[in-house]
Amino acid sequence: MKRIFSAGLSVALACSLCLTPVSALTVQQAGALLEQFYVDQIPDSVLAQEDLDSMLEALGDPYTVYMTKEEYSAFLNSVNGETLVGIGVSIQKEVTEHGFLILSILPDSPAEQAGLEEGDCIQSIDGVPVTASEQSSALTGQEGSRVTLTVLSGKTGSTRELTLTRRKVQVPIVTYSLVDGVAVIECISFGDTTAETISQALAQYDDLDRPILLDLRSNPGGSTNAAADSVGSFIGRHNITYFRDSDGKYTQVYSSSDYADRTDQPLIILTDGNSASASELFSAAIRDYRAGIAVGGRTYGKGIAQIVLDEESAPGLFDGDALKITSYRFFSPDGATNDTIGVLPTLMISQEYAPAAALLLTAAQPQNSQGYWKLELAGCTFYISGEQAAQEEYRDAFDQLLEALPPSAQLSQGDGGSQWTAVTPAQAAQASGLSYDCRWDYTDLDQCDYANDVATLSAYGLLGGFPDGSFRPEQSITRGEFAVLLASALNLRQSGSAGFTDVPSDAWYAKAVDAMVAKGFLAGRSSTSFAPQDSLTYEELVTILSAVSSWACMDGYAMADQPIFSGQQAAYAGLSDWAQAPAWRLSALGVELDLSAPQAPATRDQAAHLICQFLRASGLLWNV
Repeated sequence: MKRIFSAGLSVALACSLCLTPVSALTVQQAGALLEQFYVDQIPDSVLAQEDLDSMLEALGDPYTVYMTKEEYSAFLNSVNGETLVGIGVSIQKEVTEHGFLILSILPDSPAEQAGLEEGDCIQSIDGVPVTASEQSSALTGQEGSRVTLTVLSGKTGSTRELTLTRRKVQVPIVTYSLVDGVAVIECISFGDTTAETISQALAQYDDLDRPILLDLRSNPGGSTNAAADSVGSFIGRHNITYFRDSDGKYTQVYSSSDYADRTDQPLIILTDGNSASASELFSAAIRDYRAGIAVGGRTYGKGIAQIVLDEESAPGLFDGDALKITSYRFFSPDGATNDTIGVLPTLMISQEYAPAAALLLTAAQPQNSQGYWKLELAGCTFYISGEQAAQEEYRDAFDQLLEALPPSAQLSQGDGGSQWTAVTPAQAAQASGLSYDCRWDYTDLDQCDYANDVATLSAYGLLGGFPDGSFRPEQSITRGEFAVLLASALNLRQSGSAGFTDVPSDAWYAKAVDAMVAKGFLAGRSSTSFAPQDSLTYEELVTILSAVSSWACMDGYAMADQPIFSGQQAAYAGLSDWAQAPAWRLSALGVELDLSAPQAPATRDQAAHLICQFLRASGLLWNV
């Protein structure tokens, strides 16, 4: 096993950088391509630029880029596995008492051919004893050059001297192995070989009766088709995503029939803030088809897709170079975006403990339940060995796992045989001697009308209480407070100042207000005033969320401009005229509304309920 157990590896390989020549694509040609393929209308100010660099800078899209021949080659390399120069070993960054510990050997590498193995230690390089991490650079060099190593065998304890010739080595984008009987697949990119390698891994481990672990941390994406085909190995042939172009038209992407469902076991995905693009497409499909869960952090939030125009797709315009253009917004099979929002994991667990927590969930179903915990979550059933959870390296991870459980999770303790007794996470923690800090242990939670929604948002870190431990559910919510609450739920990124004189740049709500206004979800009372301390009415909350829905999901987008049907008007007659259609649209989306007093100030409890219901209705929560 590699990345899942050892953060911060140093790969003893080297690569060279190339100079960037001037673009061969003219600004007129680039402008025409942008007008034809870009996902949004191109402003005249962008098309008026005099050179390509200025045009792309004015566009302001970091994903729409021109690539020289060398850059395009490097881009393809990054998707399909980097080709580097070295001996092909991954070593522990810190030097041990025996030198550099070899953590893995790249296939078809000089190190593999020389018989080096995981667990061996490199004691000296070209006769110089290894004493500092900087000496790892001596393992790299020019292709064809030679390096002499003194290696201590991790198996026999014997020492030998080897001379290896450095050469180009292909870094695999997918690796798999058994870790304590668990099939663990590590995927760093969705490229040409990803789907086939994942399929091979599942075929090799098809006799295992335990959940499968797939590590997508720091996977930046890659090919849509590769991600779709990879999903197919877990769910069969289905629609994996929708692409929407600038005309509002949708294209569906299906997994290939070559990659049939190869397992009935649930999949556990490890995610973090660097899991992006195709990784999010993959994770959202697993979420929507209820084929597993995700553990770790919220993904990056790249909900747009690019096409690459090169000499094959646009002959005559390119000669080895390419132009990558943002052309689509993509949505999950249930119609949810992950643009900015990302994919929320099923269990929000810190990166320090996420791998161990995921491994805890991979126990096989026991014949005798004594000493086990059973967890039913997101349509899947997992078993946890109490003996494993009690081990020193798993105790903190088990504690975080229990703290991360949303209120919908069903936890049981084995009584022996096939008998199970339902327990709370707090009871499981107490029985295991853990500290356990409930994420929604508010002193006044019993006073909440929507306690389950408050608890659910709190489990994901999207909601918090006050320093005294209370939630204050009946307290009215201000415009500034709601901006913070919703911006957190949507993961809106900081933008420039909206310029309100009553929103100081250092105010705790300033960044959220700026982000919400930049998205068009909130507006000021005037061009200079936001009134952050004013209370929001219930119908204002509803109207804001209705506006968000047109961005967050396909159904909301489809209903964005629809007027309220005449037959539905009576049900919304108590609202102000401007709020009736938004309320109807939000209700049609599946959000439960309380229209008994729509003009009254909304409470914190009501705000939590509406946001939680909205996330569910939009398909943004992991079926919890």
